[in-house]
Amino acid sequence: MKHVISFCAALLILSLLVAASTDSVAAIKVKTVGRSLNQLPSGSAWNISTGLRAIGVQSRVYFQIDTLGSGAVGTPSWTLIAVPPTSTATLDSTGTFINSFKADLAGQYIVSATVGSQSANDTVFASTYAGVGLDAQAGCFCHPTAGAIKTSWQSSAHGTMFKRGITGYLEVERGKGAYASSCIKCHTTGYDTLAANNNFGYQVRQTGWINTWYQGLEFLNGDYWITTGDTSKWDLLNANQKMQANIGCEQCHGPAADHKLTADKMKIGKTLGADVCNPCHNGSGRHSLGIYFSTSAHATLPSPEPAARCQPCHTGAGFLYYMNSNKDTTGISATWREATDGTTKISCQVCHDPHGSTNPFQLRTMSLKGDSLRNGYIIPASLRSSTGNLCGNCHSSRYRTQDRVKPNSPPYYGFVNRFGPHGNPQADMFYGTSGYQYSDESFTGLMTHAGLEGGCTTCHMQGRVKSNNTLANHSFSMTDTTFGFRPVTVCKSCHGEIEEFNDIRAFYDYDRNGQIQGVETEITGLLNALKAQLPIDATTGEPVTMTRDSLLVKNNFGAVAGIWNYYIVKNDGSMGMHNTKYAVALLYKSLGWTPLSVKELPGMPTEFALSQNYPNPFNPLTNIRFSVPNEEHVKLEVYDMTGSLVKTILDEAVRPGNKEVVWDGSNNSGARVASGVYLYRIQASSFSAVKKMIMLK
Repeated sequence: MKHVISFCAALLILSLLVAASTDSVAAIKVKTVGRSLNQLPSGSAWNISTGLRAIGVQSRVYFQIDTLGSGAVGTPSWTLIAVPPTSTATLDSTGTFINSFKADLAGQYIVSATVGSQSANDTVFASTYAGVGLDAQAGCFCHPTAGAIKTSWQSSAHGTMFKRGITGYLEVERGKGAYASSCIKCHTTGYDTLAANNNFGYQVRQTGWINTWYQGLEFLNGDYWITTGDTSKWDLLNANQKMQANIGCEQCHGPAADHKLTADKMKIGKTLGADVCNPCHNGSGRHSLGIYFSTSAHATLPSPEPAARCQPCHTGAGFLYYMNSNKDTTGISATWREATDGTTKISCQVCHDPHGSTNPFQLRTMSLKGDSLRNGYIIPASLRSSTGNLCGNCHSSRYRTQDRVKPNSPPYYGFVNRFGPHGNPQADMFYGTSGYQYSDESFTGLMTHAGLEGGCTTCHMQGRVKSNNTLANHSFSMTDTTFGFRPVTVCKSCHGEIEEFNDIRAFYDYDRNGQIQGVETEITGLLNALKAQLPIDATTGEPVTMTRDSLLVKNNFGAVAGIWNYYIVKNDGSMGMHNTKYAVALLYKSLGWTPLSVKELPGMPTEFALSQNYPNPFNPLTNIRFSVPNEEHVKLEVYDMTGSLVKTILDEAVRPGNKEVVWDGSNNSGARVASGVYLYRIQASSFSAVKKMIMLK
């Protein structure tokens, strides 16, 4: 009997293990995907698609098989297992992982795909366009927020695009606006002249407007020119056509005639995926933003851990939930999975509000909570309107330094498996915060780029030229040369004719190797100097961060603080470019070095000079000015009247220019010196000078 019970128990355990193993393997998926002009064969018909499950009658819809993690191997097979009665729709290909068909009738279509022994289905619904344009009286009246959304949309770039174009308000020159028939395709709703589903293109083809609107207009450089404010071409449209003019609800949510009657959510679309934008923003020339975005880290983020804290910065739905709930993650773990696009990456609609009208780019204006970073640092009032603050919601450390670096707590305080800052501190570095400052708050808020109006976006969204058009850099990369552009264009207004970032030279020899080099090289030198003082992980070759190495930093708080500052600067990724002043200050503190404080004065000298200090006599501070016509190693020292060295103020390589340093009346030990007469001497390779000064108490 015991053997029987043991055998049954073993079978039960085995069955549970098999079930668990089966559940852990992902199944294949079939999903609708969009198609933009750049993804269609050259010269093909206007068969673009938004990737929505709500499609127009007589429109084309595309499907893709996803086998990631499924283990499925083999040639795909496809079947249309359900179509509306009397439909003759057929799939366009066999044996491929991407397929399509044209929905010939209104109703539901179910596509099935099989790879090996695994199958999956997807459902789409074809309908006609109801019309929700500027002149519509009803619109999407069922939605509680429809009023606010419609009001905002009506004055947005989307909601006014076509009317502005056809009345001469786009690309205005000589009192006229440029427009072309090719523009109309993306400036109206559902455009497809061959699909009889009440879309704008089909309507104006039936009435002939599409072939006559340009008659009588000036034609120049491939465009028709409409006198700005001339509404005659707009007035030729009938009421139904005007309901599909401009970029309306149904362009981004799909045709809604059936949804409007039934409120069935399966008959309308909603997505945070970039596919819905790409049909118009992934074309050629000035409309190539989608190409660049697809190369960005935003578009290729790795799948996040299930933890709520990861979702806001790794998923679009998580980010919007987080921001709209004032940065509250309560319940986000459940909510993001249930959302329509719970695992969609950070895409167009996450940063841009399709209904928004607060700025020309429809950029979301959700500010950082309480105008602060997540570590609690309050952003200065003068910088709070920066568009880059939107980026700072994710590109900042999620930990407060004081909670993570404590002299009397374990070095891995608050971490499950590691210690050190979160690896995305760009906004913290930019604003000068989150580093461990050894109780010295004098450089909190120290900034190198405080004057950049757009903050992050000034440099990371700098324009690139394509087909004689300047486009925003939606790859966000500052090192991207794939498309042949120089990522330092906007830097030249301040830094001169540089060709790369390391052409921006340091103000002095930060890493004390005897040479003044590019900022990136100098910061690298400082990081290497600090790294040489820290315990190193044998596997990574970098300073330790894992709890398994905690004994290496036990009772060594200096190492913990140094590790923190090393990774704040290194993980920022800019090698000091975001905020050279703060990076140098942090690394100097960690190294125990005294930072050089040399003020740059206007003008470029032609000879060496040492000026009389001022004020003189002084107490407790005095200023000493000197001029260096060439890059030199300069030593500036203070002596007493017996000739004994009191203070070495400067012993560094110095760039050419007029300089000023401050002596605070202390000696090399940090003690205050007595009243009396002192000598200060400057020495360079070919110059030496001495002057007197008087300190009074």
